[in-house]
Amino acid sequence: MNNIYLRISQGLILLTLQLISYKTLKAQCPVGYPSGQVAYDTTIATPPGINTLFVKFPQADPYDGLLTCLRICISITGVVDSVSVENNSASAQTADIYYIRTDQITGPGLIAPLTNSINHHYGSYALGPSTAPLGAGPDFVAISKDTLLNAVTTCATITNSDSLFQFYGHDSVTYQYNITAFTNISCTGGNYNSTVATSALVRFRFEYCTCTGLILPLNITNFRIDKQTDNKASLVWSEMQEPESPDYHYEVEMSTDGTHFINQGRVEGSNEINVSYKFPFTARQQGEGVYYFRIRQVYASGYSRFSDIRTVTLKNSQSTSFILFPNPSNGIIGIKFDNIQDEKKIIEIFNSQAQKVVSKEIAVSGSFYQLATSLQKGMYWVRVTDVTSHLYSVNQLFIK
Repeated sequence: MNNIYLRISQGLILLTLQLISYKTLKAQCPVGYPSGQVAYDTTIATPPGINTLFVKFPQADPYDGLLTCLRICISITGVVDSVSVENNSASAQTADIYYIRTDQITGPGLIAPLTNSINHHYGSYALGPSTAPLGAGPDFVAISKDTLLNAVTTCATITNSDSLFQFYGHDSVTYQYNITAFTNISCTGGNYNSTVATSALVRFRFEYCTCTGLILPLNITNFRIDKQTDNKASLVWSEMQEPESPDYHYEVEMSTDGTHFINQGRVEGSNEINVSYKFPFTARQQGEGVYYFRIRQVYASGYSRFSDIRTVTLKNSQSTSFILFPNPSNGIIGIKFDNIQDEKKIIEIFNSQAQKVVSKEIAVSGSFYQLATSLQKGMYWVRVTDVTSHLYSVNQLFIK
């Protein structure tokens, strides 16, 4: 059992999502291996007037295997708890009530929100002249506990590997569910009061398609780093032959802190026997430091596995160093260069998941450059590369 939290308007409700196996989806596993499914299923009743809630679902454990698809479904039973109209005029009126409602879920992997809408007409109602008391009598009409959506289901299936990558991990993903409901009143005299209250019973279903991780071993051996000069090294590894192995390629990833890795290049895989690979690397960070490397093996389906991490100490005194200020920043970033002449630079910013979020080529004619961004709060890495020499430096940036 997994304890997942649901947050709605003014409180915190603890939900328990039962882990269930289903056979409604079929993962496309390589070389004929069987597929599996894992699903999380829960039903939530929203109180009248609560129009926004947040639901969290567990990520897929990357060590359990290949994730080939994700299916998200919401099944909505929508209730009009109450709609009322009261005549405020001294003369009789005729009223028509038009109820408009939209249910929507947004979150990771959804290019567009999952949406269901309904328009419903109540009336016409003959309302007598305004009389006391309020909320009763011939001048008042009310509709209550009317179910307009009866388990209406909307689904989305995600198969793109770039989108599925964010669902690997040991944390959770969050989705937001919104109800937008209102009434349009058509009243002959135009003098009235009206109210509306809406609720829902919503079933959330979150299904992973999986292939067991045991069938996709890392296909490399003898991974090492050969240091050639103070600022150059070669990454070397061999390939184990896998009969009927799926299509794949290798990606070389580097880090300066052992945690946040950046892609350095791609090497195509081979089905030949006893294949060896060599990938050259030149240190472009100012000064001396430890470089961390790993090899990512990426299969055609988008699934990937990593080698062990290897390290090497390299130094470089030719790259242009820089500092960032203020740091932390509110999005306006000042870049102070040391000993620079008129040069072209490429500024790249990577988030904490090593995704490139900014890429810009600039012409630097002085020791200072200001960059305006719309980065969200968090930690980033800024890489400045000289266009001519291809040497670069990397600094850490915090956005507050």
